[in-house]
Amino acid sequence: MRVNESWGLIQTLKTERTSKMYDEKKESTAGGLITTYRAEFRKIVWPTRKELVKHTGTVTAVSLIFGAYIAIMDGAFGALLGQIVRFIS
Repeated sequence: MRVNESWGLIQTLKTERTSKMYDEKKESTAGGLITTYRAEFRKIVWPTRKELVKHTGTVTAVSLIFGAYIAIMDGAFGALLGQIVRFIS
């Protein structure tokens, strides 16, 4: 690597480091933090109403299925435990 190429690489690395330090310093203030939050918040892609309804229905259905499964297993293990306790007594 030539001296000029090395120097260019060093300058690039310094610039990147300085840029990161500036960004970190900017985020450390309350105003900079709010500005960063706003910028990130604008990048969010919100679901359409149709997607929202579809996903809500899916989550509700899966929750009901798992809830029923847990209730059935709870009842079965409770009955089994009751039988074991009666057998031992």
